[in-house]
Amino acid sequence: MQRPLVALLVFGLSATLAAAELAAAELKLGKPLSLTQSSTVTDLLARPDPLVGKTVQVKGKVTEVCQMMGCWMALVDPESAKSVRIKVNDGVIVIPKEAVGKMAVAEGPLNKLQLTKEQAIGRAKHEAEEQGRKFDPSTITSGQTIYQIQASGIIVSK
Repeated sequence: MQRPLVALLVFGLSATLAAAELAAAELKLGKPLSLTQSSTVTDLLARPDPLVGKTVQVKGKVTEVCQMMGCWMALVDPESAKSVRIKVNDGVIVIPKEAVGKMAVAEGPLNKLQLTKEQAIGRAKHEAEEQGRKFDPSTITSGQTIYQIQASGIIVSK
């Protein structure tokens, strides 16, 4: 009986050490970043329209990650609290839930989504379900314009 317990303790310690090492290092997801400079979320959203369809690189703090498939994350500028969604192709890149609270840089084309009121309600309802939050449709009173980056590469760091 003691041998399995010892093996379990050693395995548990090894897994804990590996997780600690991963947490201390950069995590590179997808393709390598090609641009040499990052914008803040605030700078990107100050004048987004000329950048729509172009590859951009943005940095910020990860505040949310899709809890279902790791297919998106929210990046926030810590100084202004402005936020941009980073979307990845399902199954190509999986953003780990442990990225929440860490800094990240994401790169890819900037997209502009024009949503009707009904589409905005559907999107918000779906997101609330994914995140396990309650949703009140009356909080959405009109259509929305959303900017998001279709990331081809992401680096998550401390």
